[in-house]
Amino acid sequence: MVPGQEGFSRGKIITPGTPAQLGAFGLFHPAKSQERILTPTAQRLTVKAADDVLWASFAELCGGPMSTADYMALAKDYGTWVIDGVPSPTAGSVAGSASAWQRLSDLVDVLYEQDITLFLVGHGPLDWDVAGGLAHRTSAGPVDGAKIASRLSLLGRVEATEPFEEVEAGGS
Repeated sequence: MVPGQEGFSRGKIITPGTPAQLGAFGLFHPAKSQERILTPTAQRLTVKAADDVLWASFAELCGGPMSTADYMALAKDYGTWVIDGVPSPTAGSVAGSASAWQRLSDLVDVLYEQDITLFLVGHGPLDWDVAGGLAHRTSAGPVDGAKIASRLSLLGRVEATEPFEEVEAGGS
């Protein structure tokens, strides 16, 4: 199997990630009771769900001390990943440190190479093709935004054409 041709390319970049958008792909926000603590190698990772789908936040997966080895260990057990709370990668975004973007780059590489389906969910815009989109630097050098953009260009996009209003449903 050629990487990126089966599982990975079935993934989506979803903004803003409304229940209707997620539901169209059989994804539903996990209940608090589904939260799990995983230890793929030496690091503990709190995830929102770890059943058929690994569902975790950008902050948990990329904002802490996770390594490529952690991502590879998790990739052995989960064929579909949902990463929510992904901040906008545009240069003006204050969310997401350079090290977090580097971890995302490492994670995307692992999922691409293992041909794992990836859903990225965020309020957006989640556009890695924007000039200067990941002009962040790490101690190892600049984050390779072009590489992330290339990998993520294989994912379909689901974007709201009109702003969604979150409406609380109440019973009567």
